[in-house]
Amino acid sequence: MSQRWFTIGLVMLLLAAGCRKKMPAPPPPPAGQNVFVLLPSESGKPSSITVSNAGGSQTLTESYQAVRVERADSAPTAPSAMDKTEVQRIFGPALEVLPAAEVVFTLYFDEDRDVLNERAMAQIPEIFKTIQERHSTDVSITGHTDTVGSHEVNYQLGLRRAQRVAEMLAARGLDVSHMSVASHGDADLLVQTPRGVSEERNRRVEVIVR
Repeated sequence: MSQRWFTIGLVMLLLAAGCRKKMPAPPPPPAGQNVFVLLPSESGKPSSITVSNAGGSQTLTESYQAVRVERADSAPTAPSAMDKTEVQRIFGPALEVLPAAEVVFTLYFDEDRDVLNERAMAQIPEIFKTIQERHSTDVSITGHTDTVGSHEVNYQLGLRRAQRVAEMLAARGLDVSHMSVASHGDADLLVQTPRGVSEERNRRVEVIVR
């Protein structure tokens, strides 16, 4: 290679290096920001959340209230209303994949019996319809009793009540492998009573469809 072409090539490399040094650096990414929104509860009952970090805390008590947090040591902003359209824009993809809230049915029994009374029988079609509509494969059936009788007797009575409901759902076509059957006996009272008290609201089977 001649001296002339070597010199020209060296100059071009130096110019290219100089051009690269003069290119502006890319702008820094925007600071991250977390947004917290209180959505209405499925049941319609009042609810609240508290957002806390090293900088402070804020409590949201109204549906569609929101706070923003820029850093772990920056206090949450004061609560402010967020439009439903904005909630959908920010959280839409996440909300679409949330599982539906579980549905709870309560069936009551007459005293010392494991046979569903007329009101409880009337709920069986609705329970099965809900299972079908949700394509549920996770149905828990739990029997409960009042405090009349011993703990062991009540456990067995609660279990028979739960099994009775499971049999009725299975007879309608529900796969038994999709059900879990259990008894709490008198250990999980809906209404707290002393021993030996007959309380209808405690004589129940709870069916949870997830």
